[in-house]
Formats: sequence, C-alpha cells, structure tokens
Amino acid sequence: MSSGIVVRSMILSAGYVVALDDGMISWRPNFGRRTNYRMQYPASVLLGMKGPTGDCESIVIGDVKGNVIRLSLPRLELLDAYETSTTVVRSLCRVSSTSDKILVGNETGDVWLVGRDVPNEVVMLFKHEDSITSIRTVDNQIIIQSGWSKFTYDWEGLIISNTNKNDIFDDKIKQRSNRRSRLLEMKSERYTHGNILDMPIIS
Repeated sequence: MSSGIVVRSMILSAGYVVALDDGMISWRPNFGRRTNYRMQYPASVLLGMKGPTGDCESIVIGDVKGNVIRLSLPRLELLDAYETSTTVVRSLCRVSSTSDKILVGNETGDVWLVGRDVPNEVVMLFKHEDSITSIRTVDNQIIIQSGWSKFTYDWEGLIISNTNKNDIFDDKIKQRSNRRSRLLEMKSERYTHGNILDMPIIS
C-alpha cells in the first residue's frame, strides 16, 4: 500500500482518482476495491475524458517530466503514452468532445498536440512566451492563461488578442483612485455644510 502524499485528485460520480507524489495513481470507487497504477514520475495534472455514454471512461495524466499517458477507468489500463519534453506539464485540454487529440501546455510555454491521429502522435505547435497556467480551445482558437494574463492564438501560433496582467492592475488602480476621489469629495461637501450650520447667527 502506498503511503505517498496526494498531489492531484479528481472526483467523479462513481468514485475518485488520486495521484500521489511517489507516482502512484489510485482509483477509489464508492463501492468495491481500489485499483492502482504506478507511473515513473509524479503526476502534475489530470484530465477526465468522457465516452459516448457521457461517463468518464479514461483519464489523461501529465507528469513532471513532460510525459502524457491515458489510462482506462476503472481498470487503469494503459491506453496511450506520449513524450513531449522533459518539462513539467502544467495543463491539458481535449480538442473536442469527439476527439482523442489533447493539447498540452508546459512550464516553459511549449504547446504540444498529442493523439493517435496526430502525425507521429506528437507535434509541437508553437511556443508561448511564459509558463502556461491553463489551456483550452474555443471556436477553433487556443486560449492560454499565464497567471493573470490571457492570450488567444490561432493554430499556427499567431496571437489574435491578449490581455496583459499589467493592464488589469492599472485598471484596478484607476478604479481605486476614482473611488478614493469620490469619497474625498463627499467628505469635503459634508464638512462644508457642517461648517455653515455651525456658524453663529448675528442679528
């Protein structure tokens, strides 16, 4: 029995999956026996894959050495294995609900596409300028989050739009400054009215 520390977990209707820091992947059903699978390296991210029935039928796992594997549920049998790089996988995204292709974003900003229908099963699409916090696809575009900054790419790696974290912080600073100015104006008006009311009446 593994005594490792849980580093990732995923809750499903029939049970839950935990990834331990010693590389163990464990399926723990609500009823029945646990199933375990030992990875060479610890997992860094988990992604559930729904099947035709709408239930989660497999899990995709990225590890700290750039490997991506897919295991069946609930038996945890190895279905696919891919090598992208030696860098920590930070985010995974299924290209569509009917595709087994997976977008992979890593710590150094590399964006990979893996899957059985991908040429050579693994291809690097492009490089992002920063570590990738999350990655997803919307309307045939790739949206990458790096901390507070969001970038939208096409599949050729060209930036369509981006929201820089500094712009967000600048906007918040302006909003706070405007609120502070309004409060000071309100206080000033109250003090002015109060001084008028307190003036002695001379007749």
